[in-house]
Amino acid sequence: MFKSSWAILLAVLLAGPLVAVADDPAPAPPDAERQELEAQIARELGSTPSASPAVTTQPVATPAGASGGAAPWARLLVLPDISAVGSFAAVQDSYDVGSLSPREGAQGPAGKPTFLFQELELGLQAVIDPNFRADVFISFTPGGASVEEAYLTALALPGSLQVKAGRFFAPFGRLNQLHPHTWDFADAPLARGRLLAAETLSGPGVDLLWLSPLPWFAELQLAAQTTDPYDVGDGRLTGTAKLQQFFSLSEALTLGVGLSAARRDEGAGAWRDLGDADLFLKYRPLGGRAYLALQGELYTRRFRGHAPVAVPAAAAFQGDGTNGTGGYAQLVWRKDTWFSYGVRYDHAPAAGESAPGAEQRWSVVGNWYPSEFSRLALQVARDQRPGGAIGWESILHLEFVMGAHGAHPF
Repeated sequence: MFKSSWAILLAVLLAGPLVAVADDPAPAPPDAERQELEAQIARELGSTPSASPAVTTQPVATPAGASGGAAPWARLLVLPDISAVGSFAAVQDSYDVGSLSPREGAQGPAGKPTFLFQELELGLQAVIDPNFRADVFISFTPGGASVEEAYLTALALPGSLQVKAGRFFAPFGRLNQLHPHTWDFADAPLARGRLLAAETLSGPGVDLLWLSPLPWFAELQLAAQTTDPYDVGDGRLTGTAKLQQFFSLSEALTLGVGLSAARRDEGAGAWRDLGDADLFLKYRPLGGRAYLALQGELYTRRFRGHAPVAVPAAAAFQGDGTNGTGGYAQLVWRKDTWFSYGVRYDHAPAAGESAPGAEQRWSVVGNWYPSEFSRLALQVARDQRPGGAIGWESILHLEFVMGAHGAHPF
């Protein structure tokens, strides 16, 4: 049985265009014969062949986000979609960001141009059977390797329900669920790091999503996770709820409005309450790539049941552990297929050695897209800390995508 399986598999591979490179190749077997070969391989692998159309004799490209592998042969050999996303940066700061405005992201010593390797994200994605889809994203950074997300999604639940279980980004706000390579800017807003989490509010747990039958798009998500916002090994139970709605105002204009709330157990009867309101307005005329998008979020954090917590030194950029409010607003214009431009305003509690108060930051960015698989961004920011001190920052950001990388949440 074992030898016959390998013989059948070898016959299929040799019949395909990925291996045959002859001056006068033999004709491909008829569709019925090819389907029978696929059925025999499926039986050898212990699965039931699906009633799908015959595989063509030419490689078929699968769009990013499509299920079942990057090509028919990948589906036949039970291979997942495999992708890699790399990001690099060159930074120049006029002041000591690490002390006066600590945060995650690209930064360097005052007055010294610095080259940085930021992240390599490895993605493995596939529909593993009729009931589940698996998504795994592994992050490699200068600090080491970690699992960003690894979860199963149920595909066949009734009542417009969907369940996700594993490690995933919490359904909180708009930006928290997006991977960095999908951002319009080269870094994250200050308020997200100061009030929500070091990088992303995430952790192992379960997420229930319900798509409502309303005339407009409306979905409700409820999640229970063990999160560690400070990334210091203090994982605690966190409950999250999010209501996301989208309204089609015209053929070219879409409005999205979201509300999120989360509560984290701080121990000894104490709680951390988080809130978020997000807005997304996009104008995109039909028949082109150009669009204009307005986006913003307002974050709030409240501690209940005890005095303000002491923040570990490793998480000093998150402020002093007190209550706070902050947010950002950005406007992005995608001029055409190749270029986009944006401006963003940040308002967040100050951190590090800056005096207490609010920190304000204006950023402008220009993006060049040589193709759908690469981006070069230049971002310049003016940072104003409490007391009126001004600092300038610049980031030259480069990223690439290779392989079939599935779409992230919109």
